[in-house]
Amino acid sequence: MTRLGVSYFGNRFINHAREDLRRISESCDYVVHTVSEPDLIFHKSVLSKIFQETKKIGLEVWVDPWGLGGVFGGEAFSKFILEHRGAWQVMSDGRFVPAACINNSAFRSFVKEWVLNVRDMGAEVIFWDEPHIAFDIDSEIEGIFSCACSTCKALFKKEFGEDLPAKLNENARIFRRKMVRSFLSEIMDFCHENKLRNAICLYAFRGIKDYDWFWEEAAGLKSLDILGCDPYWRWHWNRDPRVHVKEFSRFVFEMARRNGKESQVWIQAMRLPAGSEGEIEQACNVAVNEGVSHLAAWSFDGGELLDPVLSERPGEVWNSVERAFKKLKGKG
Repeated sequence: MTRLGVSYFGNRFINHAREDLRRISESCDYVVHTVSEPDLIFHKSVLSKIFQETKKIGLEVWVDPWGLGGVFGGEAFSKFILEHRGAWQVMSDGRFVPAACINNSAFRSFVKEWVLNVRDMGAEVIFWDEPHIAFDIDSEIEGIFSCACSTCKALFKKEFGEDLPAKLNENARIFRRKMVRSFLSEIMDFCHENKLRNAICLYAFRGIKDYDWFWEEAAGLKSLDILGCDPYWRWHWNRDPRVHVKEFSRFVFEMARRNGKESQVWIQAMRLPAGSEGEIEQACNVAVNEGVSHLAAWSFDGGELLDPVLSERPGEVWNSVERAFKKLKGKG
């Protein structure tokens, strides 16, 4: 049976969390807790308690490096990039980008420090949320890419015996692919060494050559356990969930199966207009029918506390998730 989960963030009051988790446990098997850099500074103690409450009620604890270094998804600011100006990514046209270079040794050490912290807090699965290097379509069309910092230039020179080009060429593409593989392999291997499982969520994009390779690299990672994506049908476009979610669910399931991984699909449970809440059940049904092993909703409250993802009727959004999940569990 497909395992069901939901993301949970924003609340740091233990009594409130207990009540939320009790309700979540009626329809879910796991909770994806976000732990940002400010959380490690200000909320580590209470989050540890919330993780323990999650386990006590019978739910698995997943943890998301929310906004860490500006490299992972999430509406959170990074203290690391404020304090490590020399670790920023640099576009090949010389522009600095407020995100850490994934080849930077200080950043890799920082990610491992984050892993050890959340492990000690009670994490069971690390959810690598939308890892990315600086990327936008307009720059990509122009051949402008990241990263071209001094570290990357030196690594490229050592690898290819020539200077890193200002515009994308085949060697630059190979280098970018290797840097992503190296980073993800190192941090996921580190998690396995520390008895933690790895899940990854990639953007639901296909047909872009320089992103399609990301799918191949991620699916083939030795220490990856669960391959997933987030086909939000009303985020960048307005598509029928029965088409959009089905397409990506089938793709993720097949790619995961070929590589001996489990699969996950995220259901849009935020940023929904009034009257569209019924689409949630449609999306859940097509994903499960395609065989994915893990389904999850973002987020618990229908985006109520976060302006960029606010639904028009967040309460009804979460009610719709509950109804859909309970039916999948045979409780509805």
